[in-house]
Amino acid sequence: MINYTDNYFDLEILRLTDIKLHEATENIRLRNIYNRISKSKYLINPVITGRHNKDIILLDGANRYGSLQTIGCRLILAQVLDYKSNELKLDKWNHLVYDLKIENIIDFCDKSGFRFEKTSYSKGIKTIKEKFHYLLASDIVNDENILIKLSSDLDEMVDQLHKFTLLYFKDYDFDRSEGDIKLSDIKKYTRRKGVLIVFPDLKKSHIVKIADSKFHLPAGISRHRITNRVLHVKYEISKLMHDRNIEQKQKDLKILLNDKIDKNKVRQYQESVIVFDE
Repeated sequence: MINYTDNYFDLEILRLTDIKLHEATENIRLRNIYNRISKSKYLINPVITGRHNKDIILLDGANRYGSLQTIGCRLILAQVLDYKSNELKLDKWNHLVYDLKIENIIDFCDKSGFRFEKTSYSKGIKTIKEKFHYLLASDIVNDENILIKLSSDLDEMVDQLHKFTLLYFKDYDFDRSEGDIKLSDIKKYTRRKGVLIVFPDLKKSHIVKIADSKFHLPAGISRHRITNRVLHVKYEISKLMHDRNIEQKQKDLKILLNDKIDKNKVRQYQESVIVFDE
């Protein structure tokens, strides 16, 4: 048995209204998760939140948050992290959009007033690392690349990202790609043609500002690297429907967790994990 302490991970029962969002939901995934949660008696995985001063920011689990809100829950089970901690890293997902062509993006930019220029992949990546208000579109087959300039105003930039991602969110299949994966590996292992969209390198300070504004990032761009992410807690949804007796629910949750630990029902894995999601 692993000898956990109370400070090893922090699971809390939070009011939905106390949590600030920084990203939007994905319609398809939201519908799938909603269908599963609405038919289930349990919330299996807690959402991930970060505490920044007096604010609590949702870092991962926007679709679970939206699903619980839709079915009428007032509370949610959350893993709470210190957002100021250096151990909590902000990364990003890029999008590999299948069957999309550079010509489609150029046409979109012309119609929408986005400024762009043709470039090499290496120069485009260098610009993104030096200036956060750019994104890069790279054809993984034909080696065509365009660098698109966004507004340096954060709110306006987020709005532009929404307009840009609407180009493919509804009409094209796409996969998330880790921000540090090499283009050569993407070309080597992908089985379909497409365009890689490389997003700006945001900082945690940007996430805090976005969460405090009326604008949200498009789904599937920000990625927080979590140490000791807690999964498969299996908490009753009925207990989340009303916000009475939160203190008692928190005490009961601690008893539940300690019982699982004492019965050797907790495992910690350091290995990389591949999950076939629905």
